[in-house]
Amino acid sequence: MLTAIRAQRLIDCTGAAPLEDAVVLVEGDRIVAVGPADRLEVPSDATAIDLSNQTLLPGFVDAHTHVSLIPGNGNQSGQKRQPFPNQLFRSIGNVRKMLRSGVTTARVMGEEFFLDLELRRAIEAGEVPGPRLIITTRSITATNSHGAALTYSDGVEGVRKTARENLKAGADFLKLFATGGMSSRIGLDRVCYSDAEIATIVEEADRGGTYVAAHAHGGMGMRKCLELGVRTIEHAGVADPELIELAIKKDAWLVGTFSIAFHPEGIEKGDFHDPVIREKVLQGREVKRERWGYLLRTGVKWALGTDSMHGLISFDAAKVVEFGAKPMDALLGMTRRAAEVCRVADSVGTIEEGKLADLVAVQGNPLEEMGALARVGFVMKGGRRYDLSAE
Repeated sequence: MLTAIRAQRLIDCTGAAPLEDAVVLVEGDRIVAVGPADRLEVPSDATAIDLSNQTLLPGFVDAHTHVSLIPGNGNQSGQKRQPFPNQLFRSIGNVRKMLRSGVTTARVMGEEFFLDLELRRAIEAGEVPGPRLIITTRSITATNSHGAALTYSDGVEGVRKTARENLKAGADFLKLFATGGMSSRIGLDRVCYSDAEIATIVEEADRGGTYVAAHAHGGMGMRKCLELGVRTIEHAGVADPELIELAIKKDAWLVGTFSIAFHPEGIEKGDFHDPVIREKVLQGREVKRERWGYLLRTGVKWALGTDSMHGLISFDAAKVVEFGAKPMDALLGMTRRAAEVCRVADSVGTIEEGKLADLVAVQGNPLEEMGALARVGFVMKGGRRYDLSAE
């Protein structure tokens, strides 16, 4: 069945200029044609969807999240130690919220119990509404590392075993914790793994035909990851100019995650009772503002993720514009570039003939007002329209 979607404006995120009064034709799960309404021939029997007062965009891609976490609840490692049913029920609500916000694809950066694997199966079977998930299964985490919950991997053979188990289970990539983080007492300058351990994880990913993503805010931990072949650096919140130059040299991606640190429903709500975490976040906000302000002027490759702030990808986009990005670049950071980070740009991230029909419409023009991204009025994933009013 053919569906014709007409919108006041279309931003396809290919790099082309916005198209006014546009039509997208969808058949099955694919886009079959895109063009101006006065030039594109629409069959008379096509189902019409009128979005004439909205801007049509590609489905949003969250390049960094965790489905089971709610940062505002505090103690994120503790949340990951809870029984499987508790985490699963929370995850179902989280992925619903993500889909309603326009996120149709999400890269999940580590779950216990192989929860992301089971949730992906349920979403693909139509049992749970949610984005399509790109998963790492369990994070590779040292016993004394930020992010440690139930699964620990120490030493060369320990990380090798976890890497192989994850890949056997169905992981799309491998994720390690290389430094401390904002939501724990472990310092951002802590190097959590040895060179040999990091190199082993990269080696196993290479042999499995995939790549490694690393939680790394900056410092020696980020440097070691870049030098040893890690492909994506998550957060990069305190990366100095020398590290950014190294990332450019290594052709690595940096994934910004801002809402968890800046939004009042993030770490501020969940963990500010701990004075160490409070001070770390308050200082980190200023450093991140400065470092990303510099980073955005360098030409390094970057994309956006929410880091479990489900439904707030629009906040991350607005924040990176506040730091100095152009609105179009912010849109690319949550569509085409995020799809490139996730290695799915051949099927999602832009509105083009032959790609999956992942489409989002928002009230207003995000190139003039980033707040429009939060006013989602239409979501389609793989040709299926979702009821945004459904609980």
